[in-house]
Amino acid sequence: MRFTEVRNIILAFALLGSITTNGQIVNIEDKRANLDTVGWFWQLDFGGKLTENTRSVLALNGAIRVDQIKDHSQWLFLVNYNLVKADEDRFVNDGFGHLRFGQQINERWTWETFGQLQYNRRLLIDFRALAGTGPRLQIREQENWELALGLLYMFEYNELEEGEITRNDNRLSSYLSARVKVGQHASFASTSYYQPLVSRLGESRLSSVNTISISLNERIAFGSSFSITYDGLLAQLLPDIPATSYIWNNTLRLRF
Repeated sequence: MRFTEVRNIILAFALLGSITTNGQIVNIEDKRANLDTVGWFWQLDFGGKLTENTRSVLALNGAIRVDQIKDHSQWLFLVNYNLVKADEDRFVNDGFGHLRFGQQINERWTWETFGQLQYNRRLLIDFRALAGTGPRLQIREQENWELALGLLYMFEYNELEEGEITRNDNRLSSYLSARVKVGQHASFASTSYYQPLVSRLGESRLSSVNTISISLNERIAFGSSFSITYDGLLAQLLPDIPATSYIWNNTLRLRF
């Protein structure tokens, strides 16, 4: 099968396919830009699906990102929104904004600082604010693959179930990230997160995110991502919310 035929199939799949349950952890490792020049960079993602039969079902997802790359530092800004609505019932309704700054110490070490605001109506997370800082180690970085490790401190504030429950937590946010280039047009990335409470290391949030990205041309790319999260503490606080949630999402990406 020719690459152009594969590209047409992927374009159709990207516009039609999107299965989403609920997620909490934003995988910033997968959203890092592989840029080797300084300057400003912009990116827009979008997807949508409308079905009309016995019920009207609308699915929308979109994201904006901005990168500023300097010789030894980088700014990253992200905004994301997801909605799946059937008549007046919203099965998915979540979004986040993320700002991160990284200062390179040497070729392998970078010190990062970040802040994030998010909500997830289906998980009864009305408002979550995060702020954290810590080192990131580039264990290996070659042309076709790379491996990185991060260990950050994170403060987390939550308002749950329409403000009935509020929490202030101190967490560690550690991750192991791998990225592999597959051929000329595709790449695979996988990141696993471990986020325990500082006061109770056994009470942790676990997550794994796996993404494949295929470039259709210089400006358009298709991405398919599957992530799964376990949060036992959230399930204890909100018995109607499952401890394990997952997302499978397909995206068409435009680069500028």
